[in-house]
Amino acid sequence: MPPPAADSNAQGSAQPADGRSLDLLLATGTVPLGFCREGSSVFLIARERAARWPIELLRQQSGRLRWAGGDGEGLAELVTAPDEQARILQLFVAKYGDEGFRRWYEHPARILRVQLAVRPPGNDSDRYYRWLRSEFDNIAEDYDRHITGNRMNFLLRNRSLARLRPLFAGRDPLLEIGCGSGMETLPLLESGHEVTAVDISERMLEVVRAKARERGCTERLRTIRARARDLSSLVSQLGQGSFAGAYSTYGALNCEPELRPVGEALAALLAPGAPLFVGVYNRWCLFEVLGYTLTLQLDRALGRKTNPVPVGGSRFCVDVYAFSPRDVDAALGPYFRRRAIEGVPVLLPPSDLTSYAERFSRRFDTLARWDARVGNVWPFQQLGDHFLATYERERVEAPGPHSEAVAELRPASFTSQSDPSLSAGSLRT
Repeated sequence: MPPPAADSNAQGSAQPADGRSLDLLLATGTVPLGFCREGSSVFLIARERAARWPIELLRQQSGRLRWAGGDGEGLAELVTAPDEQARILQLFVAKYGDEGFRRWYEHPARILRVQLAVRPPGNDSDRYYRWLRSEFDNIAEDYDRHITGNRMNFLLRNRSLARLRPLFAGRDPLLEIGCGSGMETLPLLESGHEVTAVDISERMLEVVRAKARERGCTERLRTIRARARDLSSLVSQLGQGSFAGAYSTYGALNCEPELRPVGEALAALLAPGAPLFVGVYNRWCLFEVLGYTLTLQLDRALGRKTNPVPVGGSRFCVDVYAFSPRDVDAALGPYFRRRAIEGVPVLLPPSDLTSYAERFSRRFDTLARWDARVGNVWPFQQLGDHFLATYERERVEAPGPHSEAVAELRPASFTSQSDPSLSAGSLRT
């Protein structure tokens, strides 16, 4: 028997008949869902990454449920451990049978747990970083496909690597903030650089370490689990001016509501004259402003004007903060001077609108060359979906140590992850 109809929020999960469903009560409406219960834990599955209800649930990290004969409310979180995911999927097989499981629950995008009668710990900021970390843990194994399988995401990585290689020639060691699955880390390691890779997601760092082992360059890699805002913790561990260059592209800086603490920490960590390279999700995207205005979607045309930009308004799987070049200049001053900037892409669409680029797939390479030229011309340098900016560490005194404590210390080493020589602060990407 097919599941009963549900509103658009229910996209991506099943609603079994015969009293085997519950209602998820959201501010935007009620979503009927299939579920499994184990003690005080209720498990839910979303088949599609575009489903809206998991985002609302994870943003609040609290879920209110109603089922036949009862209701409850509790802490909502992603289940990211592979063994635990596999165990929960078997619960759904046992409850709904092989056919029902294959139809509604196989290959889930997200598996969620609601722990009844448990309140979400911490404040809004803590909840945001927990959500961020869990989302990146959840997609770590599949993240490369997300990049290489999207023409525009792949273009972004190629553009940044084309800048990073000559910028850091002859410079070591390097600091990477938000390494993800190592799309830029590994090419730089293979070029002979020493890289300290920082990310909020331990699962992402595991992927990077595995790649480094496969390619024989673990001795040049150090990994540290930390948010971008926690970089100040590295100063006491490594000392001021301990890096000859740093970079952060396509996400980590946009997961911070305030960039000034990041800029102050980088000023302390980078030696005078050292380059800093950033790839930032831009507040003003020419393609979106013109495209959405022409189609009379004015709310989308200016969708990045107000922070945070919610899921669905960007390519990201969490709410993010869009920054203009002027915003970044202000956050990094007076310790850094901008030396170059490039909009990417400008003429081509953002990666979440890549279907428009596919319409011109035969001419994509030609369009990409034109896009690269236009992206280096004022004012289009500052109107890309992202902008790539190069800064130089000024010869001014770095700020003093930050008083903010870090939640956790994780070991790391250039020689071996199993033989740590450094511990550094943590909680993020």
